[in-house]
Parts: sequence; C-alpha cells; structure tokens
Amino acid sequence: MSDWPVYSRKQWIKAVNLSALLGYLSVVGVPSLLNANPGGIIGGAILGVPFAMLCCWVVGAPILKRVMQREISWISAACWGAAIAAILATLSIAIGRYSGWRQSNNPNFNSTIGGGDNVISIDGILTPYGWQVLAQDTLLFIFVGAVIAITVKWLVGKPAGFKTE
Repeated sequence: MSDWPVYSRKQWIKAVNLSALLGYLSVVGVPSLLNANPGGIIGGAILGVPFAMLCCWVVGAPILKRVMQREISWISAACWGAAIAAILATLSIAIGRYSGWRQSNNPNFNSTIGGGDNVISIDGILTPYGWQVLAQDTLLFIFVGAVIAITVKWLVGKPAGFKTE
C-alpha cells in the first residue's frame, strides 16, 4: 500500500494560504471593522498577512500535509483546525508570559495595563482578571480556528486523487 496523498499539492498549498488569509481577516479584519477602524485592516496587513503566512506555513502546513493524506470529514476538519489554533495559542501564551516574567524582573519597568477593577497586568504579571481575559480570548481563537478549517475544507473541495493499493 502506498502513502500517496488524497489531496493534491495544489490543494494543500491552497489550504495553507487560505487558512492564513482567513485567520488574518478574522483576528484583525473583522474586529477592526466592528470597532469602526477600517484603516486597521490595511495598516495591519503590512505586518499581519506575512506573519499569518509564516505561522500557517511553520505550524499548520506540516500538520495539514499529514492530515490531507486521507479524505477529511467536516468534524475532523473542525477538530484539526481547533488543534492547530490551540498550538498557535500555546506558543503565543508562552512567549507572552516569558516576556511578562522578564518585565517583572526589570526594576526600571513599572506598568499597569487596565484600570480600576479591570487591571489586566501589573509589571508584566497577569492579575486574576488578566488570566480570565486571556482564557476567553484563547477559547475564542480556538473556536475561530475550527470555523476557518471548516471554511477551508469547503473552499478546497473534494480530494483530487485517490490512494492506490
């Protein structure tokens, strides 16, 4: 039995690129429009689209290459989209908390993000409210990853090839 992919290389490339573009639009584009800041889409595109492409090609592409060797169901697309988003979120949280830890060790750094009862961080260390906001944002990001994966499956279409035995 051979391990030839069911989806073509062209479909794989399309899936990775669509994931990056849809991810950028949903994480930057839609919030910018909802906040009545359409300039944020164009301004953020200068760094945002290349960063989204880099993240999808470094993290998502190897996973998709393996997953696309078999036909993907709608449920498995949602699960894999959520899993890839969870990996990206975990990396982001690790980098952010490491940065916060470094800031907390710097005696010249004094900062408070938020105000009143809604203080998110003090000197780089998250408050309980900050952890709650981080958890909510992470769950939303993972849900959006699942929705993007379903959309990409729909846009990529049926497998181009079939396994031969």
